Amino acid sequence: MKQRLVLLACLVLGFSAGPALALKNIEGCDIVAFAAKGAPLAIPEERWQSYRDQAEMILAAAPGADATLTEWRALANRLVEAQRNLLEPEKDSQAYRDYLAGDSCLVLARLDAAAIEGLLDEAGQSVPEAIATALRRITQAARTQIDNIERSARFRSNRDKTAMAAQYYCFVAGAIVALLPPEREQAVALDSFGTTIDCKTAGRIK
Repeated sequence: MKQRLVLLACLVLGFSAGPALALKNIEGCDIVAFAAKGAPLAIPEERWQSYRDQAEMILAAAPGADATLTEWRALANRLVEAQRNLLEPEKDSQAYRDYLAGDSCLVLARLDAAAIEGLLDEAGQSVPEAIATALRRITQAARTQIDNIERSARFRSNRDKTAMAAQYYCFVAGAIVALLPPEREQAVALDSFGTTIDCKTAGRIK
């Protein structure tokens, strides 16, 4: 356990040493919204399964402890691409536009640490340990990255700061929900991950 914690600490330091990395995707919050029961937009089950399969495959190929920052960035990029591919066929639909303009469009303003731990534990029960470990590392790296940005960057407004953080938090939520069993996906709302705000307040909708 101690060795794993040391490896994770090294990984996080590696992520936070560079510029803003591919650990952000605000559309991850849409993924959580559309997976829930009574979702404002229905995504075909075969696309959900494809996303789950891709997420597992990507995380199963996570680099080792001695990997370079570039290798981890490439893995995060692939996960973001899988998230965007899931939603791409819906983006020109009226249902998606109505969702973005309506009250049901939410993003995460803050993550609840205890809730995230619980959801990671749930996700880890249905996949091999290596995949669960990779998901935890990616999740922690994204959280550390935005924490560092919030401490060091200067934002024009609190709205800009919230909008930036939401991209990282939504990426985390979209990644975790991919590994939850389908029945849990439907029961998990966005506020299961933390504090939400509407998309307009977050600056996503102009």
